[in-house]
Amino acid sequence: MPAHEVLVVGAGLLGLSAAHFLAKKGLRVAVLEREAPLACTSDKSTECYRVFWPGDEALAALMAHSLELLPPFRPTARPNRRGYLYLGEEAALALLAEKAPHAGPLRVHRQGASYPQGAEEGLDLLRPGALGEAFPYLAHLRGVVGLHVRPAGWLSAQGLGMGLLEAFRTLGGSLLHGEFLGLEQEGGRPRYARVRQGQRETLFPFQALVLAPGPGLPALARALGLDLPLQAEPHFKAWFPDPLGRFPREAPLLIWNAPQEVFTPEEKALLQEEPALTPLLGPLPPGAHGRPEGEGFLALYNPFPKAEAPRACTPLPPPWAGEVALRGLFPLLPGLRAYLGARPRVDGGYYVRTPENRPLLGPVAEGVYLLGAFSGYGVMAALGAGELLARWVTGEELPAYAQALAPGRYQDPTYRPSLEAAQAQL
Repeated sequence: MPAHEVLVVGAGLLGLSAAHFLAKKGLRVAVLEREAPLACTSDKSTECYRVFWPGDEALAALMAHSLELLPPFRPTARPNRRGYLYLGEEAALALLAEKAPHAGPLRVHRQGASYPQGAEEGLDLLRPGALGEAFPYLAHLRGVVGLHVRPAGWLSAQGLGMGLLEAFRTLGGSLLHGEFLGLEQEGGRPRYARVRQGQRETLFPFQALVLAPGPGLPALARALGLDLPLQAEPHFKAWFPDPLGRFPREAPLLIWNAPQEVFTPEEKALLQEEPALTPLLGPLPPGAHGRPEGEGFLALYNPFPKAEAPRACTPLPPPWAGEVALRGLFPLLPGLRAYLGARPRVDGGYYVRTPENRPLLGPVAEGVYLLGAFSGYGVMAALGAGELLARWVTGEELPAYAQALAPGRYQDPTYRPSLEAAQAQL
């Protein structure tokens, strides 16, 4: 392959990761981005990671490989190992553990004394007595068990991204400001990218083109005539200051794994005339989660995301997004009620997803590769995904899970997407 003809479209985490690993293989790589690097959705998630993926061994393997590649970026990414703590009914959490044999041994605790506080791997099922002893701020929960999952935690998405960008530049990579407009063929295969830089349109020759456009993937796929099952859902997170110290600073990521109602009967009576709130006035699905962040905490709860066509890099949050996310954490930390009426900082991004919530990672035409549809897990998957994409481009041996993530799976008549696995993912 000529060493100067690799173009990556998109300077988010995934695009920069692909560019870095391609450059590490001795290729000269250019990254094309119309905005600033890492300016779109790379920092709009909880920035968490885990290898616990019930029902999906392929994603679990990808995340495990990402963790293996993390050490060189630890100084900027600053990962921790606090884990995910799912809270709910024992039967439901035990079933999650059963469907994740890749996550290590399951340890069951009836008393807090047996709980390995500093464990770095495996699953710990804490029955009601043990849960309150191991996590005193959850002692008020009656009949609730916890499933503590490790390795898991969170890291700095911007720090990881800047580390990748710096490493890419050190390897001789180039960052170009411009917009990808489409493809031109030569000899029956795509050979040129049409690019607008300022007021000028040019043809950029390539031997390999990597498309990592983030939320622009559905529109780009349609423009290129790719028949792929994609949709984009807006998701939001809220950051609340915590001057009263109601969210424990040492807490792991806390996840309420049970249905709930977030408004009282009296509140529902007052809100029932608001059409936008009607879906939120009844029982809501599991999934409210939060974690400490700086001098405050993040709250996330997107109970009924609806697909829409992205009109910009980030969606406009509804006025109730922050309050619903806060209320979703009340079963876990009732003291957070003190912040009702507070004005949080709310932002969000688009989760571009396939029906089974697996990414599109691999070739779609000769010399053209997709790297997208990482629905809310792009931060944790970035390193493994970029390294795998580089293997596709250079023709190296692929791991066993690569075909399960490749766009070509939809052309296989025997392929059956696992919707159960998609529903089990947070």
